[in-house]
Amino acid sequence: MATPVPKAPPQVADAPALSPLPAVLQMPAWPVTNAQLATTAPRIFLDNLDGRIASIASRHKADHGASDAEALASLLLFRFQIRGWLGDAELAAEILKKGTQAHPQHGGLHLAHAHWLALFHRFAEAEQALALARKDASVDPGVADKLQRDINLALGRYAALDPDFHEPGKEPPAEFNALAARADAAIMHGDLKLASTLYFEAQAHYHDSAPFPLAWLHTQQGIALLRHGHFAAAAQFFAAARTRLPEYVLASEHLAECLMELGQLDEARAIYLEVIEATANPEFISALSDLEAKAGNAQESSRLRAQALAAYGQLLARHPDAYGQHAAQFFLDIGELERARALADANLRVRQDVGSRLLRADVAHAMGDFQRRDEELMAVKATGLMPPEYVDLLRRSAL
Repeated sequence: MATPVPKAPPQVADAPALSPLPAVLQMPAWPVTNAQLATTAPRIFLDNLDGRIASIASRHKADHGASDAEALASLLLFRFQIRGWLGDAELAAEILKKGTQAHPQHGGLHLAHAHWLALFHRFAEAEQALALARKDASVDPGVADKLQRDINLALGRYAALDPDFHEPGKEPPAEFNALAARADAAIMHGDLKLASTLYFEAQAHYHDSAPFPLAWLHTQQGIALLRHGHFAAAAQFFAAARTRLPEYVLASEHLAECLMELGQLDEARAIYLEVIEATANPEFISALSDLEAKAGNAQESSRLRAQALAAYGQLLARHPDAYGQHAAQFFLDIGELERARALADANLRVRQDVGSRLLRADVAHAMGDFQRRDEELMAVKATGLMPPEYVDLLRRSAL
């Protein structure tokens, strides 16, 4: 479907005020502590994960069975999502490529491959792999449907999403994952109050012993607050997630971000150094560069910026679709607008979700290309969604 041509730019009056802190944040045990709701100790949890990976890897090396390939790749990808080490994801990709070639009828392998491809923003290939997975009757259609929903969301196919996305507050179910998904949708609709209530309700429906889902949930609530500029409140949730699972990189780097915004530079620096050592992710290196600039350490800030620039070059050579959006934001932040524009355009060709459109609009705004900015803003407005970044750009556009 063609993007509507705007007849007039959006008006700042279309944007509501940024949401105040939701009252649900005052509820006791939100976020719940490990003393209030115990989960497996993080060291035991991660040692068990490492042990399972080592055991299956040893077995897979001997026989290259389909089930072991599926399990090994899935666990490696899970560990990547916790620790952020790209080597795990790249090893998973190699296993899946060889496994699907050796066992072309094994639906579970194709499904795992589809998950990997979607995570790395190779969506057309992901849908092809998902179609192959569905040919195997042993594949759970609910799992396949969930992945297709995630792909539709990432591509901006909002009309194809179920009513739960469009009306997240209507009769929310009493189930952890469904409540969290409704909360994510509420943020897209600009409703921080509803999202926070749904995240809180999801916590009440968690009855497992694994620490990761709770750490993930608290991180999602923290991200929602961070996106609305509530740094102190967000930091509490990131800290809770980090306490429950210290190796969870997403929680740690967002905690550092909040601490930097709150002026706690030494504490933020220590966490950034930790996550950079663990991942070598240029996004974190760039954030530390910003911190050093705030701290008055211009030489160290410049060194880190150059390091981030080199690291982004390597990532873009290996996984351009997955890291193009992050790189575009990096170049926008450092004022290299032509490079930001090229990357934002490439990213928009891969996916047309509101985040990608807002990034392109932000680049256009910085370049003084107000017609392109307004075109993208109108395309976002046409979705009916109101994420906080849209509100922010509308306000900046009215200045």
